[in-house]
Amino acid sequence: MALGAALLMVVTAAGWGQVAAQTGTPELPDDATEIPEDTPEDTPEDIPDDIPDDTAEELPDDTPEDIPEESEEEIREEVPPPAPGSPFQVCVAAQRLEDGRVEMAVQRRSRGAGCGGRLLPRRRLLPADAAAGRWLVTAPLSIDDIVLRIAARRLTSGAVEVALQTRAEEDGSWGPRLLPRRRFVHAAVEVDRWLSSAPVYARAPARESYLQDAQVVSFYGHPTAPALGALGLDGPAEIAEEIDRWAARYDRLNGERDVLSAFHVITGVSQSYPTPDGTWLGRLSAQRIAEYVEVARERGMLVFLDIQIGWSDALTEVRLLEPFLREPFVHVALDPEFATLHTGIRPGLVIGSMTGEEVNEVQRFLAAIAQAEGLPPKILMVHQFTPRMLRNREAVEDFEGVDLSIDMDGFGLIPAKVAGYNAFAVPEPSEWPAFKLFFDYDTPLMTPEQVQGLDPPPDLIIYQ
Repeated sequence: MALGAALLMVVTAAGWGQVAAQTGTPELPDDATEIPEDTPEDTPEDIPDDIPDDTAEELPDDTPEDIPEESEEEIREEVPPPAPGSPFQVCVAAQRLEDGRVEMAVQRRSRGAGCGGRLLPRRRLLPADAAAGRWLVTAPLSIDDIVLRIAARRLTSGAVEVALQTRAEEDGSWGPRLLPRRRFVHAAVEVDRWLSSAPVYARAPARESYLQDAQVVSFYGHPTAPALGALGLDGPAEIAEEIDRWAARYDRLNGERDVLSAFHVITGVSQSYPTPDGTWLGRLSAQRIAEYVEVARERGMLVFLDIQIGWSDALTEVRLLEPFLREPFVHVALDPEFATLHTGIRPGLVIGSMTGEEVNEVQRFLAAIAQAEGLPPKILMVHQFTPRMLRNREAVEDFEGVDLSIDMDGFGLIPAKVAGYNAFAVPEPSEWPAFKLFFDYDTPLMTPEQVQGLDPPPDLIIYQ
């Protein structure tokens, strides 16, 4: 089979439900406070020392929530290593009020002890009607000359997720959200009872890249189309178990390197007939995308949102996904194969392409999101199996805040696949080589041992 061979399939997907982009991290409203006006905002010494250190009752096993009291040994296993100049750990405390608001506080954790007294920011109440998914922040406070604040957001389930941010001394900017391992307050939790998150180190270093110390193993497909890949064979929770089994096979082979499981979801599927908007695309609904995002959140997975482009353009389609891309673990893949507007021929009849300048537009957009939200670099994957699929490749730029990966996307005989990997995925501008394997169309399917034997081994492995 020739190197350029590819499976050209089109299906009808559910219509796209428009979702409003949510930008920035606004502060909680000024009236969201019960601190008297004469109480200093940034002086934790003014908080009484005798505030009880409440801990939550143990929650049912089927909730993601937090926070039974733990032994010192158990806590130590959950806390990331300290950064230089980070002498203490911090917990986020929260309680639900009877009117539906959530009150938040900071607790300093002393070495060898639990989370301490609650330090109350002036603005610290998450409104009961806060929009789902939108991060809000408390007023700042200072501990040992480190200025920090709490970020919180409501999830569609009604749970509240909390995080911590610290302010840089150099320019006063706020750093990335530091996410405790246990950080959720369940919608049904008892009111007026304080819960404490797992501790994090103040100023813990942000992950430079998901790929810096891990490979990614993902399954590709569309929820309603088994012919397009493994994701169509079962629900996200069930498929996640199978992905983990394949990821474990790579984890046994790659030494000290970690492995991350991922969903690779086609969100824009090229069609064999013209669509009303002229894009020849069927878009997956926001509700269906959210199903994968929520399972990934619970299981510590990544999500790639894959766009086949059609007669639209890459940047327009990526912008539609912006609310999901504000999640640190959600990334983007572009498939030039079905970008055929410049040919005047519908997708699926010819192999399409995109330009290096179009890749840069998307990178610039993703870099802005990563910077605004304090996120790790966004991964942008571009599929390629012929030279013309990525035109003007030398124009692709290196953007801070984006990890660019080019994926060898062809199927067939092993020598042809390896040649394509070396030609497209390994050379610049690809920073993290990716390799796709086809359960039904590779002849034969390469084993994880063979994949790991590539030079260099791929950083991202996709199974279709």
